[in-house]
Amino acid sequence: MKRILFIVAVLSCILFSFQTSSAQEIKRKTIMGTWRLDSILYDNIKAYSTIKVFGDVDAGCMINSIWTFYGNWDGKILSPMAEGCPTTPQTLVWSTVKEGEGNVFGIKPLLAGQKGKQITQGFKIPIQSVDGKNMVWHETVNLNYKTSHVTYFFTKTSNKAK
Repeated sequence: MKRILFIVAVLSCILFSFQTSSAQEIKRKTIMGTWRLDSILYDNIKAYSTIKVFGDVDAGCMINSIWTFYGNWDGKILSPMAEGCPTTPQTLVWSTVKEGEGNVFGIKPLLAGQKGKQITQGFKIPIQSVDGKNMVWHETVNLNYKTSHVTYFFTKTSNKAK
């Protein structure tokens, strides 16, 4: 009887440790490469709302944008050529950081001639999932005093950053 209780106690500890374990840190080479932002899902946001992401960019301009992440933590975003969308690539510094039970993706947009160390503000977006082919960011935002969610869906188009 004592042996059975001991085995049950050990199994309970093992199962509990799996349930409370936090996300693993994301490796840089998992992110490195070229990604396409396929879609953005809005939860609890009215259809007629104009959604600005990453400061001041219309979310519609980001659909099908190409995101390149280099191994030295630099990167760039190229928006599709649509009317009213940015026409020049946005350079940036990127990072992944483990925070609490998950990971966040950090982005610091750079102006011409700026270095990442000169920028003190940027964006942190929780990473919902990432593997060698797909990445999902899930952001909680407050819009008109309501909690809403914006989810970004990426597909990796190349392991090489071009």
